[in-house]
Amino acid sequence: MPDRILFILSTARTGTKALAEGLAGGDVLSPHQPPNSRILTILGNFHLHGWLPRRALEAAAMRWRAPQITNAPCRYYIQVFSLDYWPAYILSQRLPHVHVLHIIRDPRTWVPSYVNWMHTRWQSAIANRLIVGWHPSGLWTGEIPPGEWLRMDTFQRICWHWTYKNELLASLFYDYPGYQQVHFEALFGSNGAGVLELVLANAGIPYQPHYANIMRQPKNQSRRDAFPTWPDWPPKRQQQLLTLCGDLMQRYGYLPAVR
Repeated sequence: MPDRILFILSTARTGTKALAEGLAGGDVLSPHQPPNSRILTILGNFHLHGWLPRRALEAAAMRWRAPQITNAPCRYYIQVFSLDYWPAYILSQRLPHVHVLHIIRDPRTWVPSYVNWMHTRWQSAIANRLIVGWHPSGLWTGEIPPGEWLRMDTFQRICWHWTYKNELLASLFYDYPGYQQVHFEALFGSNGAGVLELVLANAGIPYQPHYANIMRQPKNQSRRDAFPTWPDWPPKRQQQLLTLCGDLMQRYGYLPAVR
């Protein structure tokens, strides 16, 4: 059983592959998308849709995820699968010394990164659009009226996912003492090594000097030609993002607070 367990969670496209590879070694095991990750994500979304009882979801997490952690041959276990919300929550209630890092990224850079990544791999494009439960649906969660959800295009649904997933993460762990948030822009900014050192210290995991290289070696980057950067978006698209994400952007400090 590892001495410390850290789940790194986000909306994806937040440098998680770079973190997984950069943190691995020595006393640290840091798998990126361990076995059964996608099926557990889908089951978690089925639960959000009201299709799967909580007890069944907990049983799946304890059967497939818990042994991967409790039997891990390491002192520090850092799981870097950004969408492992429900397994992380369930295990945080059952295992000792669990910490959760929630990485938040400005949707004005996250949305282009996500859309471009979908166009990088045809498998990703198909999975994101066609596999039921790959993402939560505003229609089945009851967050969006049916007619409005059906009128939303892929871009608008991606914007909605940014808000819904960040709020879901925060609501799952809002009163959990081992929960911390960090901005992607700070973690991969000029003082990223200092931010990472503080994050690991809060989780009880020693910082190693070579971790500073993580921010210098980006991984899993998307193509940049499928969707433009924020300044080049049509005003309609900018307004759609602000409508769907603006309130949470204000709370996270990405937009000025309305007075």
